[in-house]
Amino acid sequence: MKFLLYIFRNVIRNKLRSLLTVLAIWICMALMTFLYGFLESQKVWSKEAEKHNRVVVMNIQGFAAPLTVRMLDDVRDTKEVVSATPYSWFGGLYLNEPFSFAQFGVDPETVFDVWNDFDIPADQLAAFKDKSNRQACVCDRKLAEKYGWTVGEHIRLKGAIYNVDLDLTLTGIFDPPQEVLSLWYKLEYLDEELKRKESSLQGNVGIIYLRAKSAGAVPELMTRIDDHFSNSEHPTKTQTEGAFAQMFVKMLGNVQNFILFIGVFVTASLTLVAANAMAMSMRERTMEIAVLKAIGFRSEVVLAMLLGEAIIIATVGGLFGVGLGRVLYSMAHNTATQFFPLDSMPWPVMVYGLLVSAGIGFGSGIVPAVMAARMSVVDGLRRVV
Repeated sequence: MKFLLYIFRNVIRNKLRSLLTVLAIWICMALMTFLYGFLESQKVWSKEAEKHNRVVVMNIQGFAAPLTVRMLDDVRDTKEVVSATPYSWFGGLYLNEPFSFAQFGVDPETVFDVWNDFDIPADQLAAFKDKSNRQACVCDRKLAEKYGWTVGEHIRLKGAIYNVDLDLTLTGIFDPPQEVLSLWYKLEYLDEELKRKESSLQGNVGIIYLRAKSAGAVPELMTRIDDHFSNSEHPTKTQTEGAFAQMFVKMLGNVQNFILFIGVFVTASLTLVAANAMAMSMRERTMEIAVLKAIGFRSEVVLAMLLGEAIIIATVGGLFGVGLGRVLYSMAHNTATQFFPLDSMPWPVMVYGLLVSAGIGFGSGIVPAVMAARMSVVDGLRRVV
């Protein structure tokens, strides 16, 4: 501990060089933390989703080819299905915003049986189920807080995909385990409006979410559903909720390997940049190091002090980088919840970022520190004189 003050003074001796090194590590580690946070959040979300035995049924051709209302009844009648609900994307615009929040048409009678881990007051759920109020809708608390909505709020969504607008009344606010920033309206209301305009899009349900009785029943259930519709006009692709979430990542291509590739090269580049700064620092202090050894400092102590200096600089940059990466992740979560489902970056990613930063410091400082520790007093003084 008695050498920490000496190490700290050497860290700030050349303030500009130390600052530039910290900034380089800060920016790069922020990018790496953000990207790895994206990957880890998808893994965590997928594992969490598997606990609830939810299954997604979609058209084998993807989102461009929806399912039909008749198929929903067949799915509900399938053995081992507890409950099923339609889940149809509306994509309307609110207050002329260029990008809107998620809006899904559901069946109010079954949607909270499928998402049984979502909490909503009983009276608000009853109001959502009220058949006399076809314009009823519910949303998660985070979305309500974002727009300052309260129960009874009038919400108008301007159709962007469909040629109809929805005039909704907020009848309930639910609390999910993780923020989803979603609004659920009655799919029946949208379908009635489409029928009134004689739209060809009427009678569709988009995709179907269901909850199985047990985790063990899920594989056979998925096979049974796909076999049932295999020879129909709308063959299906059935998958778990976790696999469905991962599908959005796969749409972006081989993102995982690309991010890993970036991470390796960024780490290697940062190590070389920091190593150059440390080598310059050692050359400038050749005589000082020789004097330390001359007055009795052992080579092991000199090695530890110089290596500690490199690790501190890199770790400080990493600490700021991890903090910035977490802020960027939170911003991305608020903007695109479907790709960044967790409301905060997983802690293992931040710990990993700090460890990588310390590793960069060790890798950049080990060669200059070893050379300085092995240097003889005579050689050190001769280089200066």
